[in-house]
Formats: sequence, C-alpha cells, structure tokens
Amino acid sequence: MSKITKVPKTHSEFEQVGTSAHRCISGLSHSEQSRHIEEMARNATMHAARDALKNGRAITIQQGNAIVRKFPDGRVEKIKTLENAFVVPKKRVYKI
Repeated sequence: MSKITKVPKTHSEFEQVGTSAHRCISGLSHSEQSRHIEEMARNATMHAARDALKNGRAITIQQGNAIVRKFPDGRVEKIKTLENAFVVPKKRVYKI
C-alpha cells in the first residue's frame, strides 16, 4: 500500500500578485478601478504575446480588419477578414 502525503498549501505567485493588485486599487472609485484593471489586462496580454514570440510560438491577433497569425520569424498569415472590425462595444465596468 502506498503512503499518501499531504502537500503543504502555499500561495502561488499569481495569488500574491492578485492580492497586491486588489490592495492597490481598493481605494479607487469604480471607474478608476475599471480603468486600472483594463490597463493591467492590456499589459499582461502584451507581455504574454511578446514572450510567446520570443519562445518560438506563433500568436493570433487582430490587425486592422483582419485576424492574422504572427510567427516568430516575422511571417504573417491572414486567417480571416472581418466585416465589422471596428464596432465599439458597450462601456464595461470591471470589479474585483
């Protein structure tokens, strides 16, 4: 019979970042919080795309009115052309 050992509970790096981000924006108004969360999400997305390309992975993004796949070697492959690429979405409010 094998022994079952308990893994000690530790906080991940992501949980710590989320907690510090929550403390950082807790004193802001709802609209300021929403703008701050939107900015953090945009920065995280840019970093993830840059890291993916740096590590040899292709990324899929919207470029103008097209969906394209960008490859680390600089190639760009058009996947689809969008008819309504610049529809303005309703105002969104993000809350933590």
